[in-house]
Amino acid sequence: MAIAVSAVKRMLKFVVFCLVIPALLIVSAILKVATYAMKRYVAYIRDCTPLREDDAVWRQDRPSNRHIVNALMVIEGAPDIAKLRQIICDRLVYGKDENGERICPQLTQVIEKHLGWLVWKEDEHFTIEKHVLNWEGNSPKSSEDLEVVVSAISSTPLPQGISPWQFLVVPIIEEDCFGVILRVHHSVADGVALARVFVRNLFDVPPLAPEPKKFSTKHRFYMWCKTIVAGPFVVLSRTFSRADASKIHDQEPCGKKVVAWSKNFELALVKRLKNMTGTTVNDVMVSCLAGALHDYLKGQENRDVEKINDITALLTVDVRASTKSVELKNKFSVVFLRLPIVAKNAVDRLLATKQRMDIIKTSAEPFIIFVTVRILMMLPEWVSKPLIDFFSSKASCVISNVPGPQQTLFLGGQKIIEGIFWVPQRANIGVGLSIFSYRGGIRVGVYADKCVIPNPWEVVKGFEKNLQELVNELNLNEK
Repeated sequence: MAIAVSAVKRMLKFVVFCLVIPALLIVSAILKVATYAMKRYVAYIRDCTPLREDDAVWRQDRPSNRHIVNALMVIEGAPDIAKLRQIICDRLVYGKDENGERICPQLTQVIEKHLGWLVWKEDEHFTIEKHVLNWEGNSPKSSEDLEVVVSAISSTPLPQGISPWQFLVVPIIEEDCFGVILRVHHSVADGVALARVFVRNLFDVPPLAPEPKKFSTKHRFYMWCKTIVAGPFVVLSRTFSRADASKIHDQEPCGKKVVAWSKNFELALVKRLKNMTGTTVNDVMVSCLAGALHDYLKGQENRDVEKINDITALLTVDVRASTKSVELKNKFSVVFLRLPIVAKNAVDRLLATKQRMDIIKTSAEPFIIFVTVRILMMLPEWVSKPLIDFFSSKASCVISNVPGPQQTLFLGGQKIIEGIFWVPQRANIGVGLSIFSYRGGIRVGVYADKCVIPNPWEVVKGFEKNLQELVNELNLNEK
């Protein structure tokens, strides 16, 4: 019987390889040619720039989950809105590269739809005052109170009819600093592109050190070959895989967002942890986030440990070919990472995380998902949106790691004290977990729908607790 089943599986693989893959390649080529022709036609008759598939996919948001990247900078001194507007205009909005080309042309463009295609169109009524403005709500008294303000801002949509980005200046009454909240719709760019473009152009002196290493794929040619061969099998397996059933995935998002962020940990400490265990910084941080989710779920399940299972996260993966790209665009994929929620202790959870991460690094899944999304985005939205949402909804959370510069940055002569960002979610996912490093420190941010995790501080405290447990188990306190 086993021999017969094995023979059937081999036959199915042979049929897929000989029939399905060539058919998919032909259909994809036809769609690509048709899409290219239509986009060129629209661009010609409307004098506009069609959105790439990688950018257009993020226009498929919903009121309960808007695809907006939110980031916070805390800056030393008093705010000067006029000076900030001038800096942003000179360095970003109208800034040019060494070839005389504008660095961020999207910042003066609006997104419209022509003949069914999303396009960038120059905003004839653009003014910087619409995009860089003071927060009109109550100002926080301290940095701790800033959490309430960021949560309120994150729950609101971006203004309609203008380019989808804004800077909001928030004075902190009792401290000699202020917050600047950057909000950018994901259709403009991903976190890596935003960090790279802004760090190199917005601040007074760009970092001289090489860009920190991020989680990405390796051996691109080999991965693309695997994508062609293994793509159909991976898509089928994801299609029939079960979605998570847990307290952070059973609730439908309501659209009201709450944020929290951890204290700053020394990056050197995390590096000591990864060196002692033969892991990476990303492994350490993700394992501690998994531990935090374990503690949160344990509390939600009335401490019935048997009800707690591993959950799936969408882990963002950079698929750029070059680290020198400074364009505002989306060029990333996601992989389905099974977080080791269930573990004996912090070290075991870290080693399990490393094992699963290592499999991803040699997997073609990032490229398969990247190609699949691009193919789907060549189809009408009524086809692509439910299909992409269907695959996205199989995960319980999103995790994104964007390494920042390790030297201190200044903006208009004022020191950037700290920073953090929050990753948006898609479909019915209600939890986003972000990792950001800056000035020798590293921290995490939690971005949750209030109907899913009402108090994200519980997850933040759980992360801090699990990182300390890892330190204790490895006896780093004694060194």
